[in-house]
Amino acid sequence: MSTPTLATLLSTFFLRYLAVERGVSPHTTASYRDSMKLLLQFAAARCGRSVDQLAIEDLTGPLVLDFLADLETSRGNTARTRNARLAAIQTFFRFVAGREPALAALCSLVLTIPAKKALRPVLGYLSEQELGHLLAQIDRLAKHGERDYVLLSVLYDIGARIQELLDLTPRDFHLETPPFVRVRGKGRRERLCPLLPQSARLVRAFLSVQGRRLDEQEPLLQNGRGSRLTRHGARYILLKHLRRAASSMPTLARPGISPHTMRHTKGMHLLQSGVPHVMVKDFLGHVDLKSTDVYVQADLEMKRKALDLADGPRATQAPPKRLSSRLIEWLEAL
Repeated sequence: MSTPTLATLLSTFFLRYLAVERGVSPHTTASYRDSMKLLLQFAAARCGRSVDQLAIEDLTGPLVLDFLADLETSRGNTARTRNARLAAIQTFFRFVAGREPALAALCSLVLTIPAKKALRPVLGYLSEQELGHLLAQIDRLAKHGERDYVLLSVLYDIGARIQELLDLTPRDFHLETPPFVRVRGKGRRERLCPLLPQSARLVRAFLSVQGRRLDEQEPLLQNGRGSRLTRHGARYILLKHLRRAASSMPTLARPGISPHTMRHTKGMHLLQSGVPHVMVKDFLGHVDLKSTDVYVQADLEMKRKALDLADGPRATQAPPKRLSSRLIEWLEAL
């Protein structure tokens, strides 16, 4: 029996295995698609053929290793991004090995490639003063000013991932008392996030001015063409207002602030307000407490630095012990 073509394996992987057998989310499918697309383009250039002419046998372990190295050198990807691409590729090869035992040896060379150790980045978040200053710089009377204000305010209030917010529709909001919003997170897990009363009023007024209904299933946040706002669009909006705010608050000019920083900010503010660790986990939609530990560690580091700066009793050296004439007595006295 002949080996299926690479195109057949890929189509079965995406259309049957991921979509039907595993039921992964569209965002996971898109991530796997991007990883395989980059690998195929790299393999085609390396083999001197078009992508359509590639065979599964061309995707060898050494080629995948070279591809991962190219991600870091040519594309400037971090080790974390490199590991995410590798995980997607290994999912495909694990699927192939299960379907085609004749290709098990080829797949094993890819499946044994280890993930690269990556330094955990320092958790970035905004102080309450920085957050308030950022929101205050948004001109809400501008053409899209109210949309931008809703974007950043609700993003912080519910501590959502940016894609979770962009997927929300007016129908997901319950604006009566007590207000909350239904958020669909990773792995199709749903959670109910409470809304502050002022956020509920903000969303209601935003929809009312636009003449939209509360039961609509169109995206809450839209771009200038009336389509769903993208992650790139949301990032552009944040950075635009961040540049304006940084002119009067230089601490906001630091690099690394992104839409995800708003989620970190909410997590830190909850923890600093005395909200139990496990409740922060549930609010942010983490699978386990390990994902929330980073907030605890960042909070402890912040407190440690504050203690270092505080004036306190200075440590003094204890007087040296007198050396006994007998060695055992001296050792016992240590």
